Amino acid sequence: MSSPGAPKPARPIASVASPGPAGRRGPQHASFRQTGRDRYRALVEQLPVGVYRTTPEGLFVEANAALARMLGCRKAGDLYSRNVKDFYIRGADRNRRLAASMSRATAFQEFELLSAAGKRFWVRDYCRAIKGADGRIVHYDGILVDITERKTAERKLERANHKLRLINEKLESLSTSDHLTELNNRRGFFQFGLQQMKIAKRLKKDNFLVFLDIDYLKEVNDTYGHPAGDLLLQGMASILRTTLRESDVIGRIGGDEFAILAMRSKGLAERALLARIEEGVQAYRIKAYPRLRLSVSMGLVRIDPQKYQQLDDFLAHADYLMYQEKRKKERQGTTP
Repeated sequence: MSSPGAPKPARPIASVASPGPAGRRGPQHASFRQTGRDRYRALVEQLPVGVYRTTPEGLFVEANAALARMLGCRKAGDLYSRNVKDFYIRGADRNRRLAASMSRATAFQEFELLSAAGKRFWVRDYCRAIKGADGRIVHYDGILVDITERKTAERKLERANHKLRLINEKLESLSTSDHLTELNNRRGFFQFGLQQMKIAKRLKKDNFLVFLDIDYLKEVNDTYGHPAGDLLLQGMASILRTTLRESDVIGRIGGDEFAILAMRSKGLAERALLARIEEGVQAYRIKAYPRLRLSVSMGLVRIDPQKYQQLDDFLAHADYLMYQEKRKKERQGTTP
């Protein structure tokens, strides 16, 4: 819909004419043309969508009954004293509408209007700018379709999808397992790890925390593709499950990072723990990628459960030790 100036005499939105045989333009021809116009007007009045013609300033010149009802008026004639600007909620919508009609023969836009009765509703406006011989816009013709029901359904669907996303995020945050490796995820590792520390304190045993990182995983993904990298992650998980005790807490806590909390007696247990993991890593092969080798860097710290019941600081220290080992491998030029 387009917009304030002096109203012009009401004109039909369109006319239907048939010239007839050349030279025969008598009373019968005029009657035929009038009948065509009347039929067209009757058709427009019966349309379930709003039909309008406005001046460039926004005054209504022509309107049908459906448009009057849509805009909260009793009859079409009530609109002739109104300006289309009276019904726009956001003036920017009308500005975009006029700009679009200047660049395209027929353009449509969806926006919200406010009826004379104060009811907000959504419309799709198909508008066409009609220009005179001098190239200036004479008036705007258009069709207005009420799409409130569709917009309401879209908003309900959007809210439902948003609610579903929140539920999925909550479920994911409550989950304790990693879908790729089927190990504990970070949340699960801390949850079960703290339980493990309480048990170790009661049994007066030490906990060994291992921070493990797969070497060169990014390079593997870049060279062989992510499926190969996923196989390494799954292979590492399998090695840890078969190498460690069922009571040990194992988790994938990052993209290429794993953590292990193992309860052992004091002594040489830490060396044996790392040696068994390294042995499994060295023996691991992937049939589809015979040249690919698994390589890991590890850092280990001992936790006295009689003194400490937190994992964060120890995990950070084990991460630091792992990083030192990784830098050493890089200086030596070790490759997977």
